[in-house]
Amino acid sequence: MYQPIPKPRMTSGIEHLSNWQLVAQPIYTEEFGSTVVLSPHPDDESLGCGGTMALLQQMDIPVQVVMVSDGSQSHPNSQKYPANKLRDLRESETDAALHQLGLSPEQVTFFRLPDGNVPDNPESMRFQDAVGRLVAELNRYQPQTILVPWRRDPHRDHRATWQLLQSAMSGLKTQARVLEYPIWLWELGSPNDAPHPDEIRAVQVDITAVHDQKHRAIAAHASQVTQLIDDDPEAFWLRPDLLVYFEGNSELFFERS
Repeated sequence: MYQPIPKPRMTSGIEHLSNWQLVAQPIYTEEFGSTVVLSPHPDDESLGCGGTMALLQQMDIPVQVVMVSDGSQSHPNSQKYPANKLRDLRESETDAALHQLGLSPEQVTFFRLPDGNVPDNPESMRFQDAVGRLVAELNRYQPQTILVPWRRDPHRDHRATWQLLQSAMSGLKTQARVLEYPIWLWELGSPNDAPHPDEIRAVQVDITAVHDQKHRAIAAHASQVTQLIDDDPEAFWLRPDLLVYFEGNSELFFERS
């Protein structure tokens, strides 16, 4: 059956979405086949598609994660956790989160591109180098499905990750289904960021069976969801009022229509 997309908690930028007429069609993880998750930062994988990853793992469907940025700038003013130390912490948190989802450390590759500055200019050498690395990684696994942030998710690294994938697609040995997951669309999006009904179809995965696993994975990113790092008052962290967007029993994806 078709179910409406759960109405997000509206904020100033996207009140017009209250009249959204999109519906989300259920899809099932057995349709995915081998899957690669592109995560801009350590924690996006758990927030956006942690439940889907856990279901894939339970079904012995191959799943790999590519962690695009190093996550080292979430607390840029911290003296206790300078960039290299924070990078290492966030990578260890990623391993702990993936463990909660049933994955092993061998199932993640860390690209360590600069947090907040993932290359997005197709004419730059940095962009081309990143595309080359991504092509090699995707050809290594030849996924049937790729999960990537929504193309207009309101964070530059999320959009840059989507751009990298678009440039990489022509170099893949086998073509893959692409599903885009929103992270900050509801909280930070403007009207122009929202998907248009004629450009995508919305689909959702029921994650009820692994709901608790997903939320243990989110909690494993302690530097992001608690005030573990307490010496940077200007740092961004995932307060409980932001985590509400990820509490449901389904995960939403957009697919090109």
